Amino acid sequence: MDAERLETIRLALAGDETAFERLIADYARLVYAQVLPIVRQPAEAEDIVQDTFVKAYTYRGLLREPERFTPWLLAIARNLARDHLRRRRALVPLAEDGAELADDALRPPGWEHDRLAWRHRLRDALDLLPERHRMALTLRYFEDLDYQAIGTTMGVSQGALRGLLDRARHGLRRLLTTTDHDLPPPN
Repeated sequence: MDAERLETIRLALAGDETAFERLIADYARLVYAQVLPIVRQPAEAEDIVQDTFVKAYTYRGLLREPERFTPWLLAIARNLARDHLRRRRALVPLAEDGAELADDALRPPGWEHDRLAWRHRLRDALDLLPERHRMALTLRYFEDLDYQAIGTTMGVSQGALRGLLDRARHGLRRLLTTTDHDLPPPN
């Protein structure tokens, strides 16, 4: 962590609102990338990002080591996301994603069904993976983060991340090829 960022964190932890606003701008995307694989709903992830910064600001006096800010903030985000997910699972079933593509006129008949079925298979397979595997895959392939950003987010080295992603891809491939193998991937 560079000296300028560390000083911004120190000021923010001391109550400087301008410094805290800079931290929000600097860390919001990272926090979002941390919680989206857990809740898998963009609007809910955005709400959790806001809640994370409110909680971080409220409890900023508890963090004694400014250099530990990033892991501390991401731990708050993960905990809020998991709490939210537990409440959501207890109350409401997952909503269906019916997003449409702009060029649907070029698609063959029935493609919507195939695409939706593929999305369900992928979501179900991701659900069966361990949380760290699901998070690594989501950050890499859905959030398009580079290895350094993923390593920082997950608190692992790049070497460990490569192994984690290899195991996650292998597990996902195994899950996707052992069930409904006759379903084609989406166009």
